[in-house]
Amino acid sequence: MSFSVKQLDLFNTDSTIYFQTPASHRLRLLTSDFENNLNLPTLREFVHSIFPVHSQITMTGIIGYYIGSTRIWDKQHLKGVVKLSNWKETYMVDEEGTQYMAMTVKDITSQDVFALCKQTAQGWRCSNLMFCTEDRILYISADVFDLVMTDQKELGGICTKFSSWVDTYHPNIKTV
Repeated sequence: MSFSVKQLDLFNTDSTIYFQTPASHRLRLLTSDFENNLNLPTLREFVHSIFPVHSQITMTGIIGYYIGSTRIWDKQHLKGVVKLSNWKETYMVDEEGTQYMAMTVKDITSQDVFALCKQTAQGWRCSNLMFCTEDRILYISADVFDLVMTDQKELGGICTKFSSWVDTYHPNIKTV
């Protein structure tokens, strides 16, 4: 059975992409491992091994929701870190009827991805963000950096390179 990132529901409020993905196509790092500035070069190397310099990266995430007719914004702390061009908003409704706003920003650089990962690891409050290409997604939250890839061999190489950082609590490519 082949796996594609297109099979994932990026905005599923009940299950993150990590748990929607077969164990052989995912790995997880803990953000807390990168709170210390001494570990930031490893985080930079991790991000750049996922997204080479000229990757066509799209950033997406939920930016807010509605309570009745009142729009509630999640603070993203993107301004000053990422050049916000090509911003597009999408509106979605979940099973309970809650309306969410999602944003998509095209032409994100691997340096932008690292800057947001660094900011998140160092305790800035952020919403969950996803950085996507055709064959991989990096999901970042206050707790984890989840990587999902279609190419098991390439993911295995990344897992080997960063094996001491890979979280093994849940089954993933390192523990399969």
